[in-house]
Amino acid sequence: MSYKNILIPNYEIIEKLGESSQSIVYKAFNKKDPQKLLVIKVLKVGYLQEHQKLHFQQKIERLKVLTDPMLLRPLFFGVSDGVQYIVREYFDGIPLDAWAEAQDKISLKDFFTISCLLAQAISKIQEAGIIHGGFKPHNILIHPKSLDIKISGFISSLDVREVSHFIYDHFFVKGTLAYTSPEQTGRINHRVGFSSDLYSLGIIFYELLTRRLPFFSLDPLELIHSHLAEESPNLSDLDPKIPKILSKIVTKLIFKQPEKRYQSGTGLLADLLQCQNEYLTKGTISEFALGNYDYTRRVTFVSKIVGRDNEAKMILDEYEEVSKGSFRSMFISGLPGIGKTRLIQELQRPIIKRRCYFVSGKFDLYQKNIPYSALIQSLRNLIRTYLTESDKRVETW
Repeated sequence: MSYKNILIPNYEIIEKLGESSQSIVYKAFNKKDPQKLLVIKVLKVGYLQEHQKLHFQQKIERLKVLTDPMLLRPLFFGVSDGVQYIVREYFDGIPLDAWAEAQDKISLKDFFTISCLLAQAISKIQEAGIIHGGFKPHNILIHPKSLDIKISGFISSLDVREVSHFIYDHFFVKGTLAYTSPEQTGRINHRVGFSSDLYSLGIIFYELLTRRLPFFSLDPLELIHSHLAEESPNLSDLDPKIPKILSKIVTKLIFKQPEKRYQSGTGLLADLLQCQNEYLTKGTISEFALGNYDYTRRVTFVSKIVGRDNEAKMILDEYEEVSKGSFRSMFISGLPGIGKTRLIQELQRPIIKRRCYFVSGKFDLYQKNIPYSALIQSLRNLIRTYLTESDKRVETW
């Protein structure tokens, strides 16, 4: 389908605002209310099946809990003559990355203004029980003069495992994958939670302060590996003018383990406000304990295994032998819920560091009627992983 001449009933398109590998964005208005400007995002995903359309509609319904003016939630999802589009309110701002590129230097004063607003926005999203899932500069709109902030892109979040058809697109790698949390890559068994957005925010802070990303490669698999296994250079080492406490805040945001990060936008905002107040009044920022106000009403699941040190060491030792070329097979038995699956997951980190593949399958009590269900599950996961690689690698496999 050609997206150059889009006609959508009841809407008048004024101008094209931007385009990515996933969508084209237009400024428009509803003919019944010409005074109210809107944004129409036309999806480039091909024809959506009925259950996918229903998913969009249900998500838009759920996002109605977002009532804060900082949050540009989607208003409507529609399909007309094969054109699938999402409508939201218009804001006269530009993407944060475009604003940052236009600045000769981002002062700490401006950084604190922007970072506090972003922490406040994430806090509002979390209070509504929503995970944004696509927190990146392109989904952050900023007014160039007032520095007012609006957050968009609430239904553009993607599962990296499901985007094999454009994972090698440079715009996707630079604009989305560079801000993706480790648990969003699908390569490690951590649930995607509220701290995923905070990880992405940490990457944004890092880039605003240093004009560079902590991890970047045009090879998406290399970039995924960096998010999973590599530590970012310290901010203060890159630029001694950056206060050390601010460097520690960013480091806390981009920890690999979700439970070590900030758990709430409120806790992050409190630390940023303390930094901002000291900087504006004294010109310097003293060291203080981070996270004193980082409270959450939700349960935080710790990924560290407890009480299975000997068993975990045995598994890792056997893996070391396998990595040297030996064959090893281990059998783990025990009652349901005793922690067999979690014990096996200890293999994930060393395997990821060696850039190998980790797949698993589980014989489920409720799938006894499916022969070889665990083998099918593990092979399916492996194939899905292969499909996110380059055409050359897929052909080799």
